[in-house]
Amino acid sequence: MKGVLVLLLCVSCLLALTQGYYHGGSGFEPLRKLIRARLSRRSVNSVTDEGASTEHSPVYLAPQEGLKEVDKISTLPGQPSVNFDQYAGYVTVDPAAGRALFYYFTESESSSTRPLVLWLNGGPGCSSLAGGAMMELGPFRVNPDGKTLWHNEYAWNNLANVLFLESPAGVGFSYSNTSVEYGDKQTAADSYTFLLNWFERFPEYKTRDFYIAGESYAGHYVPQLASFILKNNKITNHTVINLKGIAIGNAEIDFEDELSGMYDYYWTHALISDEHHKAILSNCNFSSSASVSAVCNSVLDQADAALGTVYYYDIYAPLCNASSNSPLVSGFDPCSSNYVFTYLNRPDVQKALHANVTGITGPWDACNNTVFLNWNDRPDTILPTIKELMAGGIRVWIYSGDTDKRVPVTSTRYSLEKLGTPVKTPWFPWYNQGEVGGYAVEYQNVTFVSIRGAGHFVPSYQPQRALVVFSSFLDGKLPPRRNPCSSTNMKGLFLLFSLLCLAVYVECYGGRGYDPLSRVIKKRKSRTSANHHTEDVLTEYSPVYIAPQDGLKEADRILMLPGQPTVNFTQYSGYVTVDPTAGRALFYYLTEAEDSSSKPLVLWLNGGPGCSSIGAGAMTELGPFRVNPDAKTLWYNKYAWNNVANIIFLESPAGVGFSYSNRTSDYVTGDKQTAADSYTFLVNWLERFPEYKTRDFFITGESYAGHYVPQLADLILQNNKITNQTVINLKGIAIGNAYIDYTDRWAGTYDHFWTSALISDETHQGITENCNFSSDATVSGICNEYQDRAYNEAGNIFIYDIYAPLCGSSATSPSISSYDPCSDDYVLAYLNTPEVQKALHANVTGLPGPWEDCNYEINGDWQDQPDTVLPVIKRLMASGISVWIYSGDTDGIIPVTTTRYSMPKLGAPVKTPWYPWYSQGEVGGYVVEYQNVTFVTIRGAGHFVPSYQPERALTFFSSFLEGKLPLGQN
Repeated sequence: MKGVLVLLLCVSCLLALTQGYYHGGSGFEPLRKLIRARLSRRSVNSVTDEGASTEHSPVYLAPQEGLKEVDKISTLPGQPSVNFDQYAGYVTVDPAAGRALFYYFTESESSSTRPLVLWLNGGPGCSSLAGGAMMELGPFRVNPDGKTLWHNEYAWNNLANVLFLESPAGVGFSYSNTSVEYGDKQTAADSYTFLLNWFERFPEYKTRDFYIAGESYAGHYVPQLASFILKNNKITNHTVINLKGIAIGNAEIDFEDELSGMYDYYWTHALISDEHHKAILSNCNFSSSASVSAVCNSVLDQADAALGTVYYYDIYAPLCNASSNSPLVSGFDPCSSNYVFTYLNRPDVQKALHANVTGITGPWDACNNTVFLNWNDRPDTILPTIKELMAGGIRVWIYSGDTDKRVPVTSTRYSLEKLGTPVKTPWFPWYNQGEVGGYAVEYQNVTFVSIRGAGHFVPSYQPQRALVVFSSFLDGKLPPRRNPCSSTNMKGLFLLFSLLCLAVYVECYGGRGYDPLSRVIKKRKSRTSANHHTEDVLTEYSPVYIAPQDGLKEADRILMLPGQPTVNFTQYSGYVTVDPTAGRALFYYLTEAEDSSSKPLVLWLNGGPGCSSIGAGAMTELGPFRVNPDAKTLWYNKYAWNNVANIIFLESPAGVGFSYSNRTSDYVTGDKQTAADSYTFLVNWLERFPEYKTRDFFITGESYAGHYVPQLADLILQNNKITNQTVINLKGIAIGNAYIDYTDRWAGTYDHFWTSALISDETHQGITENCNFSSDATVSGICNEYQDRAYNEAGNIFIYDIYAPLCGSSATSPSISSYDPCSDDYVLAYLNTPEVQKALHANVTGLPGPWEDCNYEINGDWQDQPDTVLPVIKRLMASGISVWIYSGDTDGIIPVTTTRYSMPKLGAPVKTPWYPWYSQGEVGGYVVEYQNVTFVTIRGAGHFVPSYQPERALTFFSSFLEGKLPLGQN
């Protein structure tokens, strides 16, 4: 029994190592460990010159007759039927040492017309069979049962004959009977020997176009092997390999850039604190000639620890076996490596693969720790080798998934600058099935492509987009740039567009159409028609209209909304008059908690300005119901905020949603009037619902409510001092992805665009050099040109969540959340249904035209907005109420960088340092508590946080109400 337990423990340890590499847990992370070994300058011979290029020496060639048929796979256990051939087996590269490399080869259905591609995984020390073939670009993926396979429709053998090589010896099923000198040179030499012998075994591929592709540490393997091939091709008595190009993904190619790009990426994506980032910039020199200090190593350890348990190779991906219900970053199963481990350790699978012929000690594993720990040579930079290949005339592509934190896209972009090659085709968004698949820029002799929403293992997370990039690479053409929704393609659809304009306004809230927040900020930039202030706008007290409210509460009670599921809480909605002379009334919707008497009262405000808290907040974000695609029925949102509070959704100012005024001049409004009317609404509402008068009261909101919420809170505190007024028991405010400072909004936005790979180096540099966003500066024409270029370069993405899908696109690529991008359409139809409006007691005056989510005229005529509300926030901090500022980290309109730039301006010292907070076993985001203000991020959420990460949003909201920081332990 003891022996069985030891064996099980060993197997579990190996499984943990595998999962650590492929799932970024706390297990074996070979590339990370290799970098830290390089930092400590122990056990590895790092060079900065081109000495890593392996020179020619006689190559072992052996007869290969008959071995091809021996290697043919009749069928893999549990495999679905396919129309292509597969082969697997060993190729000896050193008979004296007993060293042989294992390969797996999947031909294309039309194999004779397709090129040959060699795929290499990195590590160093990790298997191309487990990673590349079984979880990324191969034709099969393993089912959870560990016994059967399913067909990957986006496999790369749709377009090429793909050869997966386990290299060096000791990786996967490859082996050596004697000790091996592990390192870059030996790996390149053995891989070259493998290829020459393999071509003898498969002579029909000798003259075929040949490409090498790989990822991660294959950023070393691939260029070095390609260089080795080109040099040895000059030796006439050898097989000339018809090398046409290389493609390397999320590749380690330059040590200095990798480290500096990594920690810059961490900060702009809200993974580490301001203090950690500043300490790294101050104390760390990652250049090849510098010794890394003990202080730097200590700071790096602290920064790495601050990340928490985040999937190391994709910052938004889930962890295997986590209990979280948060939306997945992709359709990829995070436990896939477990299934592969089980499958490849089955004797019948190994027999079918002609693998493990020597009987390796212990089970097969995806990564070999011994290989990694004994890695003896590698250059600090591979850029000289890449330059050599560029000059050699072969195709060189470098690609990057933009959610990888192991080798972030920023690291690759820093390295591309060092190649010093001019731009041939400027940066542009490329498209796949109507959505931006990523971005591309063609330099002279090298092409860079990003894949949107993909991590380190690009084909695992975005298989469809990865296949498009691979196809373009093989064709020698840039990825498709045509936008199906471009103006050229919309010609002839003008009439239809006009008829659907209202729906477009709703759907494009944050898209490339009607973008209310951008419009109002741009109007501020042009300095026309609006009264802007650099100081805070404090609404002065004036007598407040208060009307009798007797009997109105019961009149507002909602019996049942059409299509609503049964619930155990009460709902109310109706109008509260705020100015009887003007006939101005604001519409509200209240969803009480099930145990309403014991819960606080929360007011929710959406921004815009000019957008509805009913259409957005209630129906697509934090309310108890979401609208089904039939636009007739509702489904229950189990993460609704009325689980923990009684929520009022207010449509403000007049003219928004169902709110109205009989005086048309009221629709030309701004911050001051909005705050005043919202206060008048509250005082009257509390008369209608007197049981809430002494209840703890909070105000929350997002976007332009970064103005609304602090200004209203400030007005409440001011008016609370007037003894003959109702005292509102204000306890705190929370504002999300909030527009609070004009200068920081612009600077933070473009920095986030660049580090998220949305815009080009040239455009970012142009903005940095030519734009002064300070409140007293006039924006120049050249600055405006660069900003326009930035938005054009970003393409047709949902700017309010840069990884979200678009409504109506035909793309099947995974998105960052399960939120339906067409939800606005369903809400529009639902709220324009007469029986719904009747149930809500809405539209009692008969609004001219249909209800709409955002009011274009209100937004366009916005009259007053301060450049910053930071003075107001400081005043609230000093008042003693709770002030929380939160940010979804995938928002592009008010990015997390924007908020982070504003936080230091508050001048508050850190009380509780930055740490990851957890929800259901996964990092829900990060939090830092300053003196009198708390900043929280929500991981994987865009501008409308509760829409995209409802579970995490509810966790954060509950902590805010309780006045406790979110839980930090996993």
